[in-house]
Amino acid sequence: MAKYSSAEAKSFIEYIAPLIQREGFARGYSIVSTTIAQAIIEGACGKSGLAKAPNNNHFGLKAGQSWLKAGKPAVNMKTGEFYNGKYVDVNDWFRKYGSTQECVEGYYDFISTSRYANLRDAKTFRQFAEYLKADQYATSPSYINTLCNVVQKYNLTKYDEQNIHHSYFPAYDGKTDSIVEALTSLGIDSSADYRRAIYNANFSDAYTKSAKQNTAMMILLRQGALIRP
Repeated sequence: MAKYSSAEAKSFIEYIAPLIQREGFARGYSIVSTTIAQAIIEGACGKSGLAKAPNNNHFGLKAGQSWLKAGKPAVNMKTGEFYNGKYVDVNDWFRKYGSTQECVEGYYDFISTSRYANLRDAKTFRQFAEYLKADQYATSPSYINTLCNVVQKYNLTKYDEQNIHHSYFPAYDGKTDSIVEALTSLGIDSSADYRRAIYNANFSDAYTKSAKQNTAMMILLRQGALIRP
């Protein structure tokens, strides 16, 4: 996979985020931050062979039999997949697009099928990532965390329509790693019931008060990205 710098990533985001926002919002999706992260990862900020012209495929979109039988543009390239507990290199067919705009439109065409219908219901960038993995968009077992890390690193939630509808807790800059202590210090109800409500507003799995779940909330709280229920 081609490498890219933080400066290159920020420049790429400025270029592709408005395209994804315009198409995503028009199609009824409120979360676009995860999709921007996909373009960063899948196409290495436009530097991978698949993302560069004349392929213009920024999302690793494969060309299935229906695509190939229809005679649509495609390219055969090597890719890494996770099968039987290990990563392997395979050759596969991928879609080609005439431009980045056409690719963004193609991405939303791709996820408009019933298989990806749950993506419209995603309330947070993490839920969107979890749904993508559950829908088998990618085989990598670390796909969810990889996407979420990129969203957080580049503050991509600012591009989400959800920001119009959700309010966030103030960012916590203290020393404790305890979500209970952090919430209390901010004058916020830290009871188990309210923590459950907070967790449900930000993540899709059931809250069990686990250390992993509390840490996930702390990460967002420190970034000022923890949604109020």
